[in-house]
Amino acid sequence: MTEPLQSLGLQLTALLRQAIATANTEVDAIIQCGERGSARIDHQLDQMLGFCCDPDMLLAFKRLCRYYFTIDPAATAGHMQAYREMWDMPDDLQVGGCA
Repeated sequence: MTEPLQSLGLQLTALLRQAIATANTEVDAIIQCGERGSARIDHQLDQMLGFCCDPDMLLAFKRLCRYYFTIDPAATAGHMQAYREMWDMPDDLQVGGCA
């Protein structure tokens, strides 16, 4: 029973790494081409949100949010709020006082 679980865990880790690499490629492309259309940026942020439990994906998410803020501060704030609602923990549940 442990081997199938370990195998599944390794597969999930590999998929997460692939998602992060793909997201970073798309974020780079958006920023480098100076994309100003909200549809592509909103879509990318929405796609990344579910994986922001990973610090590397969170970095890519924040990088795109910083870029998007100069284009549409209100939409960016909405994405940041969605992140907080999904991933922020109440102060009394945080481990070791980490914020």
